Amino acid sequence: MENKVIKTGFCVSYDWHLLRYSLPRVYEHSDIICLAIDKNRKSWAGEPYKFDDKSFYEFVAQIDVDKKIIIYEDDFALPHLNSRQNCNRHRTLIAERMGKGGWHLQVDSDEYFLDFGGFVQYLKKLNPNPTGNEKAINICCPFITLYKKVTNGYIFVKYSSGILPEMIPIATNKPDYQRARQNGHFNHYSSFWVIHDSWARSEEELWYKINNWGHASEELEMKQRRLSYFNLWKAIDEYNCEYISNFHPAKSEIWPALEFVEAQNIQELLQNFQPPPFPLSKFQLFLKNNRNVARIRHLWSKLTK
Repeated sequence: MENKVIKTGFCVSYDWHLLRYSLPRVYEHSDIICLAIDKNRKSWAGEPYKFDDKSFYEFVAQIDVDKKIIIYEDDFALPHLNSRQNCNRHRTLIAERMGKGGWHLQVDSDEYFLDFGGFVQYLKKLNPNPTGNEKAINICCPFITLYKKVTNGYIFVKYSSGILPEMIPIATNKPDYQRARQNGHFNHYSSFWVIHDSWARSEEELWYKINNWGHASEELEMKQRRLSYFNLWKAIDEYNCEYISNFHPAKSEIWPALEFVEAQNIQELLQNFQPPPFPLSKFQLFLKNNRNVARIRHLWSKLTK
């Protein structure tokens, strides 16, 4: 779309209420925002969910003072596709709706940028207005996952000094969603933190989520495995969380440790949370983001196998 450089899309679903925290953090610095929701109110796994249409549309009308939000309803739960495939298709259709060119960002409802304005400035320094014909690139952000809400605060994934956090592609100049936001494009790392309110749900909502999200057709495909991991989550609290390590369901070392922080709610957490220093220096980040260096490293790894 003409003159729309920062195009931000959301896959909206049963947890749309978390948009109350995520959407205001990106609204000002986005040129266009697409909220895409299944017209039949079904999950990617085809399961129906409750949805308060009245509250949702009232919220959108209240926040959209600049009339930059598109509400896009379609069938995002095709029965012949699994949950991951429906996830990929959902994201692809969002990108198509917002049109070629510009920076395409996808931020889920439960993802809260700590400095979205700074991230947008960073993107525009890399390329002030991509046409969509450049070399494909993803811009990744470090994520901190909220693992559980307990009485007096939150248990979150902790990254000690020097440990690279989970890096998730957020922006791209050429949308291509092969495994959620992952694809074969070159991944460029940035240091703009995102809080991921992924697991800090009620027991009922979390059980629904892990049975219906994209991962349900991958590392958590086996129901017994999902149940076992769910039971582990239920057992963790602010007193024993320090004893848990390397526990990500897909690749254990992605989540190396847990820590507790006091906060009564998400607003208080986002206001007071101090992320760890980004583990790569400016020079290390420069080397990491250099395509030629990456190519040499790739060739060297093949030669030394």
